[in-house]
Amino acid sequence: MNNLRKAMVPVVAALAIGAATPVLSADYIVRPPPPRAAMGPAPVQVPLGPLTLQDALAIAADIGVVTVQNTHLDGDEWEIEGRDGYGKWIQVDVDARTGEVRHVDRSII
Repeated sequence: MNNLRKAMVPVVAALAIGAATPVLSADYIVRPPPPRAAMGPAPVQVPLGPLTLQDALAIAADIGVVTVQNTHLDGDEWEIEGRDGYGKWIQVDVDARTGEVRHVDRSII
C-alpha cells in the first residue's frame, strides 16, 4: 500500500502537467516594439509663428546636438553650435519661422 502511494504522486503530477500543456501553447505571439533608433527621430511639434529658442534646441537635438555651446538668432535663422554624441563639433541652422533645418555642418576632425 505504501508503494502505491509513492507511485501515485508522480503519476498525478504528470497528469496535471499534461493537462495544463494545451492551455500554455497558445498561437498568440507578442512581439516587442522595434528599438527607438530603428523608427527614426520623433517629429518635433513646431508651433505656428516665430520659433522660440527652446523649439530650435529641440530640433537641433533631433539632428544630434547633445551639448550646446552657442546660440544666435541671425535674422530669420537660429544658429546652434555644440557637440554631438561623439564629441565632434556640429552647427545646425534652423529657420526661425518654419522650423525647417536649413543647414547642418559637422566637424570632420
